[in-house]
Amino acid sequence: RTREGLDQIGTINREANIALQKETVLCGSSGILRASLRGFSRIEQFQEVHHEVEKACPAKAIVSAREQGAKEAAAEQVIGEVWMEEKLKIHDNGAAVGPTKKPSTYSKKNEHGVESSSSRSSALRQGDTLVTPSGYSIEKEEMIRVMIQSLKDMGCTRSADVLEEESGITLELPCVKSFRNGVVSGDWKLVRDLLPKMKLSPPNIIEANLMICEEEFLELLDQGKLTQAVKTLQSSIAPCHPSARKVNELSSLIMYSNPSDLRKAAEWKGVQGGSRIELMSKLNKLMDPAFVVPVSRMLSLADHAISHQISQCQFHNNGLTHFSILHDHRCSLGEIPKACVAVLEHDDEVWDVKFSHDGSRIASASKDRSIIVWDMKAEIPKQLHKLLGHRQAPSFLSWSPDDSLLLSSDHKSSFRVWDMKNAKCILAIPEEEKDDVTEPDSILACAWHPDGKHIVAGTLLEKKIVTWDLDGKKVEWDIKLQIRDLQVSDAGRMVVVDTQHTLRSFDLATKKRTKFNEKNEKHTSPITSLSLSRDGRYVLVSISDPAGVLLWDLATGKRVRRYEGMKQSRYVVQASFGGAEDMFIVSGSEDSQVYVWHRLSGNLLSVLPGHSGTVNSVDWSPIDPHMLVSASDDGTIRVW
Repeated sequence: RTREGLDQIGTINREANIALQKETVLCGSSGILRASLRGFSRIEQFQEVHHEVEKACPAKAIVSAREQGAKEAAAEQVIGEVWMEEKLKIHDNGAAVGPTKKPSTYSKKNEHGVESSSSRSSALRQGDTLVTPSGYSIEKEEMIRVMIQSLKDMGCTRSADVLEEESGITLELPCVKSFRNGVVSGDWKLVRDLLPKMKLSPPNIIEANLMICEEEFLELLDQGKLTQAVKTLQSSIAPCHPSARKVNELSSLIMYSNPSDLRKAAEWKGVQGGSRIELMSKLNKLMDPAFVVPVSRMLSLADHAISHQISQCQFHNNGLTHFSILHDHRCSLGEIPKACVAVLEHDDEVWDVKFSHDGSRIASASKDRSIIVWDMKAEIPKQLHKLLGHRQAPSFLSWSPDDSLLLSSDHKSSFRVWDMKNAKCILAIPEEEKDDVTEPDSILACAWHPDGKHIVAGTLLEKKIVTWDLDGKKVEWDIKLQIRDLQVSDAGRMVVVDTQHTLRSFDLATKKRTKFNEKNEKHTSPITSLSLSRDGRYVLVSISDPAGVLLWDLATGKRVRRYEGMKQSRYVVQASFGGAEDMFIVSGSEDSQVYVWHRLSGNLLSVLPGHSGTVNSVDWSPIDPHMLVSASDDGTIRVW
């Protein structure tokens, strides 16, 4: 009905802004007053607006679309410029800047052959929203801007242009486009002139200006323009940079005459390496998302959605990197180990079992005083080496970072290092083991240093941390704690538990302590073992009386979750992380079963029966998320 009204009147040929806010845009150069007629569903409304136009503008000044001809393009440009200026004025006066709408020509077909009608435009009024299935509302215009950006990112430029034309919404203002082009082309004068129009907060303007000046400085040095580079450093960077150290670092780059040496020292990619694109990406993060759509916003939203679905999928246990967005992600219970596929045997109780980092082997330590290395690549796991030499039963195992060495220790203060090439012991501390060790430097815990060339151990009575190299030379430092267990992350962070059942964290390089939450770091229940996640962020603490496994976040220093169900009262029972992205917690138990929980929810997912004695140790394959092993007092290792 709106189109019929237009055909009858034939006096309004373009749209302005009345349908949005009943505003008018006056084109001074052509004397044409244009009124937006979007969204009118009744002829009466249409006629009301037309009556207002007739009163505001002489009839002779109104030109029909058929008579306008060549003037249309010029008039459209003027309307757009006036409209853009008004939007910027609104922003400067303190109003929020919403997604961009632009006037568009009223016609049955636009330049791309797509029909454009006022009924279609009515769906895109400013403030219109979309409602999600959960009842959340989002702005339609924001959705369209993200769609336009996504189309352009995928190379569908023509489709993006059609969407802009049909919706009357643009991705970004002309000044933003000019700013972006200026950064990419290296027109730093233009970039600095436009920077105040980017609507940044005062602190962000300073930061953005410094980033721009640093890029200009490095490019000048790269081009051999030393004088101009020094001038930029002295006049634009040094006076306003908050870090004198950073200014000194930039100054030191002047000494590099070779461009490749300059880039390496500055950790800078160079123009050909994409430094300007990287700069624009950093600048985008400083801008208000309502003003500039964040880079690759559609992909970011998809990433958040997939990550959330994975976190909520309690059985997710695969290394998939390709996902469909056409359906929600779900996994079944079959994704986690639930069936025993092999049983390996010792002559007595098995106290520990560990996978190598490459997942190709496991090592098991038994009360029979032997250590057996098993080949897990074979269809049926087979024995590779049997290591003998401990006078007391080994109770702890750890592979070196490169899997070339194996560390073993017993409960009588001795440890050994084995070369996996020839299955020989290359280091024994102490050299002569005794049947009954009562020396004051008794060791209950040890671990590999991240460099793979040193052993870190904690002494019980002397309250020291001792580091041995592979030649047997040691370095000590006082810790003033009686260490019962310790773990060391790849980043060099050492987590220890003392005889008072208190957790502590230290930086091995600086020997400084990192505090946990003081209210939670001391446990009233006995701590029997520790286990670190692969990324070193989380630590599992197994406790008894009452039995359970606690999850600590080392980044925040807080305890975040407790896992319950397993039984522990008399023996040391170990827990560990496992599965894809360490999404599962697995633990042994005194009731002869293996327990599996979801790390994030804390829900007990599976209980694996099969052993006939206490399950002392469990370990999940770092390569195959569908395989784990368990060691028990029944003298077996079960492969699940």
